[in-house]
Amino acid sequence: MEKISPEEYRKILEGLELIDIVLSSIKAEIKHDMLSEGMKISIKDSAEYELTENDEFVVKDRYVLTAKNTKNKTALKIEAVYVLVFETKLKITDDFFEIYKETSLPLNVWPFFRELVNSITGRMNIPPLTLPLLKR
Repeated sequence: MEKISPEEYRKILEGLELIDIVLSSIKAEIKHDMLSEGMKISIKDSAEYELTENDEFVVKDRYVLTAKNTKNKTALKIEAVYVLVFETKLKITDDFFEIYKETSLPLNVWPFFRELVNSITGRMNIPPLTLPLLKR
């Protein structure tokens, strides 16, 4: 299967306009008795898309942050799903989305997730967690 060229990718990307970004769901759990020094934090994300009848490109981007203690027990878990709605001038393809979800999508959503994690951990009565800058 032939992959999309960088020129084709840029052309489709230039035709996208972000209409909306919404935090569509969130779940946060903390177990204060399991918190400890040296927590290991992992963050996973996954994304999928659909095209609507009125030529909108809708992306669901899910982030899951897990913090485990030295006994490998989960002490903190934050799950958030963001929905992004775009107008598109050109047809979105699977090849385009495979590149987009690894490069451009995180640049759009990561700042929202960073702020959410920082804010919600402070409200959980623990020191606010500051996630690193995204470097891609």
